[in-house]
Amino acid sequence: MNINPITTLIGLLQKLAEHPWVYDRIQSLAGQTHTVKRISPRVSGILAKTVVEVGGGTGFWKRLWHANSRYICLDIEMPKLQGFRAKVPGGLAVLSDATRMCIASESADAVVCIAVLHHLTDAMFGQVLDEVQRILKSGGHLIVLDPVLSERWAGRLLWRLDRGSYPRRSGELREKLQSKFRVIHWEDYSVYHEYVFMIGVKR
Repeated sequence: MNINPITTLIGLLQKLAEHPWVYDRIQSLAGQTHTVKRISPRVSGILAKTVVEVGGGTGFWKRLWHANSRYICLDIEMPKLQGFRAKVPGGLAVLSDATRMCIASESADAVVCIAVLHHLTDAMFGQVLDEVQRILKSGGHLIVLDPVLSERWAGRLLWRLDRGSYPRRSGELREKLQSKFRVIHWEDYSVYHEYVFMIGVKR
């Protein structure tokens, strides 16, 4: 049996990325700080008492919200949630599948979904959007940031390392998202990956 060394290396790197400390370093190298500066001004105007972050990992994006906001970090990987709890003692960490969130209906003012959608099949994508609509209050906001397919060499390399198996193009993402939400901001930009950044309102 032939063993591809590149595939083996990528598998090892993906395994390492499950560790909270390594995960945070990778996000930083991928341009996280630049992204914070870009989206913070847009998000700061959203008043949200309760925020649910889908695929929240170690809770990096909690910093976008007011300290008094009730922030719920939802993820399917316990090590990352443990990393979140280590950084935020007493933080609300929820181990849950985003297609079946154990969150009360109409309980959230905002839902954050950063670097998650490219991990979802089309069927799962629709289920997650339905769940987001369910848990959002009327007029609640959905904040999405996700890498998209591009021809940039750095982006192609990052897609080799990324565990997301369902990358989409910007137009495809917009079509899916605006079928469920009223889009009030849409932005395409790049760091190493190409990204889309959207703010939508529950219809």
